[in-house]
Amino acid sequence: MAALLLFAAPALHAETAGSLIDQGILKARQSDYQGAIDDFSRAIHLNPSASDAYYNRGLARASMGDLKGAIADYTRSIKLDPRSFSAYNNRGFSLAALGRYAEAIADMSRAIAIKPEMAQLYNNRGAIRTSMKQYALAVADFTRATQLDPLLSGAYNNRGLARTLSGDLSGAVADYLKAVSLDPRYKVAWYNLGNARVALGETKAAIDDYSKALVLDPDMLAARNNRAFAKLSLDDYTGALEDLDRVVQAAPQSASVWYNRGVVRKLAGDRKGAVEDLRWASALGDSLAAEVLRELTSHGSASP
Repeated sequence: MAALLLFAAPALHAETAGSLIDQGILKARQSDYQGAIDDFSRAIHLNPSASDAYYNRGLARASMGDLKGAIADYTRSIKLDPRSFSAYNNRGFSLAALGRYAEAIADMSRAIAIKPEMAQLYNNRGAIRTSMKQYALAVADFTRATQLDPLLSGAYNNRGLARTLSGDLSGAVADYLKAVSLDPRYKVAWYNLGNARVALGETKAAIDDYSKALVLDPDMLAARNNRAFAKLSLDDYTGALEDLDRVVQAAPQSASVWYNRGVVRKLAGDRKGAVEDLRWASALGDSLAAEVLRELTSHGSASP
């Protein structure tokens, strides 16, 4: 009788640290961050020296709002790969999000020291410096970014914002115009340009800028709200109220949007509509609305 030969078939899909990392990256791209974290953790279990597993797990944790966990992972990745400018860069962003700005700048500067020719790193450091109100240093970073990459539209927009905040409105307008010339679909730059032009008294041009932002994103409520008040400054009550109607429809739980429309209705002579809106705003907790409402109703009652 012939003996049975027993053998173990090789696993056709044996997991390796590399395959798990690739799998985790794919899940992260599909916004399955927890699944990605699980894969990266399994990869680390198989290969504790896999710096990219820690790095990618940090990205996934940051995407889920776990900034402290992300920082811990980036730190481990850096220990395993001290030349990882990406890990320094992303740890810097996570630190900044926690308000640890000095540490964030130190990380961004380390990333730049490793990769001094990379324009985006200067842009990123400039963004953190803007948050720190270090506008001159931020402008210098954004300027360096544009020198390294003259087509980096985000750096022009960000420099424009730093210049706006520092009071250099003319310089800001020039930067925003450069940003939208490079990327006509850059809705935030159109919006920022509108704000700067309002501050300069260039109201009609600002309305055009807000309109371009709204063509790109009809749900950009900040642009619609600001366009309404730009129209109001030109006594276009009808146009202002059309915009504010859309804002109220989109954000009915916001006290400020009811207050804004109530004030415009008051200015347009619609006392009944103003009272109605201000009552909604007051009910939602807007104390200023309550004061204006008392002023409106102090000389007689009005139906809501």
